[in-house]
Amino acid sequence: MLPDSAEAIAADLIRALRGRRSRAAFSKWLGYGSNVVYRWETARAWPAADELLIALARRNPQLNQLFPRFLGRTPSWFDPAAPLSVASVAAFLRELRGKTPITTLCARSQCSRFSVSRWLRGQARPRLPELLRMVEAASRRSLDLIALLTDPERMPTIAPRWRQLRVARESAYESPWSHAVLRAVELRAYARNPSSAWLARRLGVDVALVDAGLDQLARGGQIRWTGKRWRVAQLQLVDTGADSPRARKLKADWTRTAADRLAAGAPGSFGFGLFAVSRDELRRLRELHLEYVRAMQAIIAQSTEAECVALYCSQLLDFAAEENALA
Repeated sequence: MLPDSAEAIAADLIRALRGRRSRAAFSKWLGYGSNVVYRWETARAWPAADELLIALARRNPQLNQLFPRFLGRTPSWFDPAAPLSVASVAAFLRELRGKTPITTLCARSQCSRFSVSRWLRGQARPRLPELLRMVEAASRRSLDLIALLTDPERMPTIAPRWRQLRVARESAYESPWSHAVLRAVELRAYARNPSSAWLARRLGVDVALVDAGLDQLARGGQIRWTGKRWRVAQLQLVDTGADSPRARKLKADWTRTAADRLAAGAPGSFGFGLFAVSRDELRRLRELHLEYVRAMQAIIAQSTEAECVALYCSQLLDFAAEENALA
């Protein structure tokens, strides 16, 4: 979708935010003295991302929590006093970037290294289309960010893809193994062994579970039958953290899968450690863990060969009672 269509999507987003108001009325509602919305919707000019977000948050204070809601947690850099400032936008982009090389971000976003470097350091302000490009380049989750601002169904430029994403996310919640089946269909070796039995052996599950997953994926439009084998219709990142209770259940399901494989003696990296540390050190360990996850995600994103389907599970928790535990 992005970056080629970023300007069209940004204009569509402005129209969706405006709703039934006239352009002049929406400009005034945002706090502008001139009809700037006309220039935005016709792509003659663009607001700085922080400028638009702050203007929207003046009318809808809930948007001050935009970045924590997107991340599913409150990051250490979050400043409640200036939640949508230039510095906050830069910190948000750095969080999404993780360990992704800046050259990769530039290639994905089609933005210059000079501009990307300045945005990440907070020395320049990305405009709305540039913010969408950067979020997509760093996380593949620009649709999720847009969904926190407005209903994507009101945006013709992204509505079809948003529906596909919702179906994929629902499949991940309701049929977790369908996601593993989808990853297995991506494997290069599957093209030489196009059968449910092969997929089942590769994943270590029953054929019936694979067939149920294939049926779920086909009904959701995530895979299509070519006459000889299943082929992935469109790869997309599915973030399952938006619905906390269902995300917790999904994490528990995959953790049980890992525990079952460990108990059965399956190969893999399994380990544990019990220790006593200060609260500050536990916070540092959590930040270190997040750094590891971001580095791992960058490696996965850069992988060009689909040869293995792998499961990553981890736990880091405080044994204290809930009222005393570290948040």
